[in-house]
Amino acid sequence: MAPAALANRSLCVYGLLIVFSTLYLTVLAARRLFFHSLSRFPGPRLASLTSLYKSYHEVFRGGKWLHHVDELHKLYGGVVRVGPNELHFNDPKVYGKIFSISAQFAKDPAFYACFGVDTSTFGLADPEHARLSREIMSIYFNRRAILQLEGIIQSKVDKLVGLVSSRQCPSDMFYAFRCATMDIIATHCFDSSSANFLDAPEFKAPLLSDIQTGVSLLWTVKSFPWILPIVSILPKRMGGQISRQLDAFIRVQEGIIQDIFNRFPSRDRMHLFHEGLSLIQAGSDPVATACLVGFFHILNDPSIHGRLREDLREAFPDLNATLSWSELERVPYLAAVIKESLRMSHGFVSALPRVVGPCGAQLAGYTVPPQTIVSMSAVSVHNNSTIFPEPHHFRPERWLESKDLGQYLVAFSRGPRMCLGINMAWAELYCFFGTMFRRLDMNLVDASGEDYVDMLDYFIPIHTGRHLHIQATLSTN
Repeated sequence: MAPAALANRSLCVYGLLIVFSTLYLTVLAARRLFFHSLSRFPGPRLASLTSLYKSYHEVFRGGKWLHHVDELHKLYGGVVRVGPNELHFNDPKVYGKIFSISAQFAKDPAFYACFGVDTSTFGLADPEHARLSREIMSIYFNRRAILQLEGIIQSKVDKLVGLVSSRQCPSDMFYAFRCATMDIIATHCFDSSSANFLDAPEFKAPLLSDIQTGVSLLWTVKSFPWILPIVSILPKRMGGQISRQLDAFIRVQEGIIQDIFNRFPSRDRMHLFHEGLSLIQAGSDPVATACLVGFFHILNDPSIHGRLREDLREAFPDLNATLSWSELERVPYLAAVIKESLRMSHGFVSALPRVVGPCGAQLAGYTVPPQTIVSMSAVSVHNNSTIFPEPHHFRPERWLESKDLGQYLVAFSRGPRMCLGINMAWAELYCFFGTMFRRLDMNLVDASGEDYVDMLDYFIPIHTGRHLHIQATLSTN
């Protein structure tokens, strides 16, 4: 065949491909906009057309999806279509329904796949498989098990007290709290005598730095899962920031793999690796963040600080007394301070997507079709001004004034998939707040309320302000 004829045929083929692609995309757009089961729900048209709308705010704007969702609710109301097949709610009553035990909505596999822990209790999408896994894991995280761990928790907090009080310069508590919580969870999960993050110079343990570097990779992987295989074969200089994030994430994995594979030489090592990776992250960051937010607000308000110290002195007149979890729980103002710290730190801030079952669901007065992804963030509950007047104001007294607020504290989520380590978290929080405010005289150094106003959403909150620095000395009374 003549070259000219071949060229004409190629042009015809390309032309047909363009026509059919355009026709396909046009039909797909029309279906999603006008004929989809969610077409009656309000929201941006672009969000109805493509999930890249969400990716733009998560990846290219850098963890700004949570901010944008809040703006969308102000525009469209209590329910917004935020994706081709996803609805986001901001009604606290809906949160209770989505995450209730009776709902049994499955986790959205597409969202949780980016964490790389598919076989862990956290990563399992199917409710029944997750239930069986939780029954096994709960043995290690129920209240009885954590009471047995209390001595280790106290020893790590005591070590932190000694380290920050002996330093001549202020301590960076962003890293200090994370070192302590990482030591606790690593000791519990791996029975590891080598859990010595608190011994790192300036508390800057390499693993913690790698976690902070790699965390923003999550949304890139979720939106563009094909990108990692490409980046992994490119020269480092060409991979840019993604390459650095990937290297950091791999180092985190390798550290946990080494611990798992050395201690558990069995065919179940990969499952244990997935559990270990999820527990290390979930068991360290939320508690550390709650401490950062809480300590800042307490130390920044002399009246709150003074009342907390006075109540702790009254409850524990002996400065060197052992402060047990059960005794600390009986100090009402301490409990209120911790709850307010959890409310304002939120736990995991991302909206946790669930898939509606085959019978559909009734949410916020709407009939939601089967297989729809529904989501809601804890931030939408904690910042609700009807339930929590002046939600951005740290006011522990609100928890003493109303016993009904407990149902709206969702820092550990709700329902059958709530945080497995909730008992450990409470024990740690009581120990950190009780011990440190009883035994230390602490002052903020170069801190401002602006440091904790804004945050980025990378599943965990990343505050954009300065790290919390504290100058501490041992108390004498």
